[in-house]
Amino acid sequence: MPLTYYITLRMAGAKPASTPCTSGTKLSRLSGDPLTNPAEYRTLVGFYNILLLPRPNLSYSMNQLCQFLHCPTTDNLVVAKRVLRYIKGTLHFGLNFSKGTLHLNGYCDSN
Repeated sequence: MPLTYYITLRMAGAKPASTPCTSGTKLSRLSGDPLTNPAEYRTLVGFYNILLLPRPNLSYSMNQLCQFLHCPTTDNLVVAKRVLRYIKGTLHFGLNFSKGTLHLNGYCDSN
């Protein structure tokens, strides 16, 4: 199923989320009920892998979601849908790779 299926048919009216996951979200294999169709969850998380290269802000959420591909639960699906809502609200975010010289500046606060 293409990603547009999830956006247009299932999440079209959903409000965009400001963060990919809520603070303190801890997924576990014991929370929630096992999904009756885990292939749908795996497909959705697989599409997120495509977005991961230009969107490093999704790395933590992807790590959490990929840990439960073998036996996803309803709680995992809720978090996966929140990531989709976040993507919906931040379509203009991402890294732009273009030809030419790359100058990378990084800053760190030691506190």
